[in-house]
Amino acid sequence: MGNQETRVEDPDTGLQSTKKSGIPAPREIPQSISRERVSLRDQQKSSTAKKMVTSASTSSLSMLSKHSRGSVKTKAESVAFDKTLLESQVRELLAEAKTKEFEISKLRMELQRHKGKDSSSEAGTPEGNSEIERTPAPPGDIQVLVGELREKNGRFQRELATLREENQALKQKLITLESSTTLLTSSSKHSVNGVFPDNTTSDAVNGSHLKTSASFGDTKGFPLHSSEFEKIPSCSDSVSSSIKSVVPSGAVKELSVESLTERIQKMEESHHSTAEELQATLQELADQQQVVQELTAENERLVEEKGLLQTSLQQQRERVELLVQQNESLLQRLREQAQCNEADASRASRIAELEQRLAEQVESSRFEREKLVDIQQQLTGSLRALEMENQEAQIAVKSLKEEVELLQVHLEGEKVAKDSAVRKTEEQRLATEALSAESASLKAQVEGERQKIAELKAVQSASDNTELQSLLKAAHEDRDKLELSCMELRQELQQVEADRQQLLERVEKQEQDHKANMLALEEKNRDAENQIKDLKETIFELEDQVEQQRAVRLHTNQTILDLENQIKRLEENKAELEKQIKAMNKQMKDETEEWRRFQADLQTAVVVANDIKVEAQEELRTLRRCLQEEQEHSARLASELEQIQGARITTGPAFEASKTAVEGR
Repeated sequence: MGNQETRVEDPDTGLQSTKKSGIPAPREIPQSISRERVSLRDQQKSSTAKKMVTSASTSSLSMLSKHSRGSVKTKAESVAFDKTLLESQVRELLAEAKTKEFEISKLRMELQRHKGKDSSSEAGTPEGNSEIERTPAPPGDIQVLVGELREKNGRFQRELATLREENQALKQKLITLESSTTLLTSSSKHSVNGVFPDNTTSDAVNGSHLKTSASFGDTKGFPLHSSEFEKIPSCSDSVSSSIKSVVPSGAVKELSVESLTERIQKMEESHHSTAEELQATLQELADQQQVVQELTAENERLVEEKGLLQTSLQQQRERVELLVQQNESLLQRLREQAQCNEADASRASRIAELEQRLAEQVESSRFEREKLVDIQQQLTGSLRALEMENQEAQIAVKSLKEEVELLQVHLEGEKVAKDSAVRKTEEQRLATEALSAESASLKAQVEGERQKIAELKAVQSASDNTELQSLLKAAHEDRDKLELSCMELRQELQQVEADRQQLLERVEKQEQDHKANMLALEEKNRDAENQIKDLKETIFELEDQVEQQRAVRLHTNQTILDLENQIKRLEENKAELEKQIKAMNKQMKDETEEWRRFQADLQTAVVVANDIKVEAQEELRTLRRCLQEEQEHSARLASELEQIQGARITTGPAFEASKTAVEGR
């Protein structure tokens, strides 16, 4: 195990080296441990193995006191941490106690073997067998036993340290006794176990170490009870009683045995006295730890009261800020009210001006009304005259429309005649084209006949045939006929052309006449339309003027009504503002009185809070001073405890020297 280390024994000498303490130091040290505690722990680590027992116990006690001081953070965490820490320490102490009991029982067995071999003393049964076979009591409520375990933890650690020292002394005594028995019984080559003494001793010691570590690991999870630790002093008594019967009668004289027993009794008495002193010291340390816990609880209470006072002071400050804001809002409202009063005064002057202007406008509206009535009468007369003119213009327009309709009928007849003439000219043109085509064909025939005549002449010149002459005559006759028909067609064409020219001239004349008539009618129509437009414009202008006059009249009446309503509203607002001013003045007086009372209460609260703060600081200083004194006192007690244990350790070599002197005698 990591908490229990052993050193290898030298097989040549058969002596066992110093073994470290089986009581473990605290596994985890909180970060809030002061530098003095850390330096003390370093000094304890650098000390010897026997002093390490005391340092481990003092460090565990200091850690418990520090852990109790650390309960300021959270009580639940501190209780859980204390419980787990105490459980682990008590389990380790229980395991160490069991290992020591096992070693003591083994030593008893060795002593019994020596007694049986020497047969110089009667066989005695170990007194602690019944105690070894005891089983641990069932575990009770751990939270109830935490207080008892805290008080007994220190005492058990000291008792285990003394048992360890006694165990070491007994081992040394056993080695010396075995060496003396080998000198007396040199004839026998074997010891009790059948091996040489050195090897036997070393094997026994090594086996005890191995079994110690094994039993320590096996007993980690056993239930805890305070009755198991009360068995340990009885083991030491049984060991001391068994030592008295170990010495063989044939080897050592009775005087040396009696002196040895007397020394052992003296050592037991000193052991009991030192154990009582240590128990008293531990009780005093527990009382001091309880005082420290009470002081820490008082400190927590003062811290809570300080927090409550700070919260109340913060609330008072917030209330002061709220009242300041309300005061500023009231001042702002007063300023706004003053501005409203100024605005009301200016509004009243403006109302007076408006009333004066209203009277003036009423007078001017009366004159304007009379003027408008005169203008309306004039406009009605002119409107009637314009209506008469409009009626005459409408009659003229009707006559012009009738003339336009007649002209349109005549124009339609002309258009029909024009269409017929155009149709005739088209027919003549087609006829002329047909005649020209026919003349062209006739010309072609004439050309063909001429060619035939030329051919015939050529043929005639070639041969004077009568048939050819007859054909030529017939061709000449045909030619003459064709020329006559061509002349007739030309004459007809010329006649058609002349008729066409006459028709075109007549059409042009009719078109010119129609255009002239249309222009005249259009001019007359434009004149009539212009006259109608002028009449309509004048009518519209007169209607607009009448509408404008009506609108002006309605607007003046509406402005008069609006001004009267505005005057009424201003009077009502003035009355309401006067009421609000009175209410605001009353509210301001009440709030100023309340503000003064609040300032007085706040000053008294601040004074009381300062007094409480000063008292709390003074109490905190006194508590810190008391805590420092208690810590110094605990440090002095720890140093005294170390001195006492050092004195007990120094008695070991003196005892060995006296024992060797007795054996030499």
